[in-house]
Amino acid sequence: MSSDTFKLVSTDFKSAQERNKRNSFLLCLIMTFTATFLGYTSGWAAEIFTGSHPALITAPYDADIFELLKLTAISDWGISAAAGMIVFSILALIWTYFFADQTLLKMNDAFETDPKFYEDLHNIVEEMAIASGLSKPTVYVIEDEGMNAFATGLHPDKAAITVTTGLYNAMSRDELQGVVAHEMAHILNRDVQYAVLVAVGAGLIAVFAEIMLRMSRIFFSTGSSRSKKSNKGSGGALLLIVGVVWLLAAILAPLVAYMVRMAISREREYLADATAAQLTRNPKGLASALSKIEGHSNLKEKNTATEHLFIINPNRSFSELASDLTSTHPATSLRIERLMNLK
Repeated sequence: MSSDTFKLVSTDFKSAQERNKRNSFLLCLIMTFTATFLGYTSGWAAEIFTGSHPALITAPYDADIFELLKLTAISDWGISAAAGMIVFSILALIWTYFFADQTLLKMNDAFETDPKFYEDLHNIVEEMAIASGLSKPTVYVIEDEGMNAFATGLHPDKAAITVTTGLYNAMSRDELQGVVAHEMAHILNRDVQYAVLVAVGAGLIAVFAEIMLRMSRIFFSTGSSRSKKSNKGSGGALLLIVGVVWLLAAILAPLVAYMVRMAISREREYLADATAAQLTRNPKGLASALSKIEGHSNLKEKNTATEHLFIINPNRSFSELASDLTSTHPATSLRIERLMNLK
């Protein structure tokens, strides 16, 4: 492979680092905004459904629905709930920085390896760490016959690389080196930082939405006699509109989480493949590994929250015609083709 090719790859991953830092910051803002919106909507709806909003008592008897909506738009309960969600989001980000990596590893039943039993794996990880100029990541293994691997780490100095026993046993040294180099490339390019934030943030949004849906059943079943008494003409219509807005927020929240997860560009995999080729000087090793993994990447434990972290999605396969909005990874055939065309 020519030095010109390696120079191009190096330039690409340096710009990718800055792009992924910006994306990570933007993702934190999106997650915080979404949580704040859900908090305000929940507080606002609860204050109206329970008849506790002052405007329901002081509003004119003949006020129409639009006037009621205007009078109840500012909700003390909503503001309090939104403030609580902002605080919760900040605490969640702090927790993510210190504990998310270990949580994601536990979610996939990964355990730290003994260098004596996985000496060759540790040697390869150390080689790739030296080649990338990073500290050696902690090495983990998943007891699973499926062939797969992933990396975690919000900071390059506190990263981890995990491989399944199925992959470890099936790969030659060159192939294993290619897989490790690919995961090291994700750490080097800082896109693993964004991927970890997506895994945590999307999961939290899904939890908030589920809580809202469960609460909506309670409020819809009980209604609000106080609201109806305070304004017989438009109280029922107001409850209906508030309930619909609340349900829409609860339904749209998981869609936001899904779109955030799908927004992880497939180009990050192409870039990691190319960077791995730079680190190993052997694109054929990774190409051969991808060929072996394809069709054997499924794991016993299904976990959609972390599927985008793996070298090949363990839950779904994507064709060459799959769009960027519906796939977390490019088609494996396209990745192999690009690797084999590197000169």
